[in-house]
Amino acid sequence: MSFEIATWYDTWNSTGLDNLVQGKVPLHYASRYNLAFSVFEEGGDGYYLTLNGAFAGQVLAQIRRQASNVRIYAGTDPGGTGLSDTVADNRQFNNRSTEHIVAYLRQQGLNGIAIDAEENGRGDVAELVSQLGPRFKEAGLGIAVSAPWPGSGPAGLYGEGAVEAFNQHVDAIELQDYSSGNTPNATLWIQAGVRAGILMGGVCTENSGVQTTLQNTADATLFALKNQLRGMFSWRLDNDHGLQDQKEDIEPTFTGAKTIYDTVQAHGNGQ
Repeated sequence: MSFEIATWYDTWNSTGLDNLVQGKVPLHYASRYNLAFSVFEEGGDGYYLTLNGAFAGQVLAQIRRQASNVRIYAGTDPGGTGLSDTVADNRQFNNRSTEHIVAYLRQQGLNGIAIDAEENGRGDVAELVSQLGPRFKEAGLGIAVSAPWPGSGPAGLYGEGAVEAFNQHVDAIELQDYSSGNTPNATLWIQAGVRAGILMGGVCTENSGVQTTLQNTADATLFALKNQLRGMFSWRLDNDHGLQDQKEDIEPTFTGAKTIYDTVQAHGNGQ
């Protein structure tokens, strides 16, 4: 697997969609897109995955049209809506909700799922990937886990069984960085037993009080390359280093994504 560059893209703001329609978004800066957000919803005979952003279908169509070679995942919301209920349903009813999730991803032309649940002690995430894993591999679908606060380590975030579950079933673990200093925590995860080849360094590129500087973004990418991680992850392309303060998707400069891309081109093996 060559070095992967993944980013999130919003599906709730028409400005982000308009930027795509107008051809303003340099989609070649990433090789995988997580669409924010999807939720697990009860459907009478189990739980279903649904991309619930108002512009999700149009954003997906635009990315597919303009960058047909990229992989696109359904990203779950950080609250983990419906996740634990999906796990419980699968446990009770012979993994039926997994079949619904696979069917939805195929129907939408999506390549996998990025699971984001931003609380400590989420053992249900490790259980979910174990439920999804065999069926996803059979269907040619990928699983990413977007891990908040990587310094907590895999057991602190996801319980004692997480290392085994992730090594067996997960393609990528995106080590989120909202403080410009978390990418080196990949070492902590490797020491805990997680394979380096599924770990991705992470940076925050959207307008916020914890936006990663461009120098730290380049340094984090070099760290990932040097330590043979799977790739780099950023939050998020549609609002990447925008010019309009904290307003979403207005005049993004994409300089964070460009910094990752250029560093990989200069020092790595490309996408």
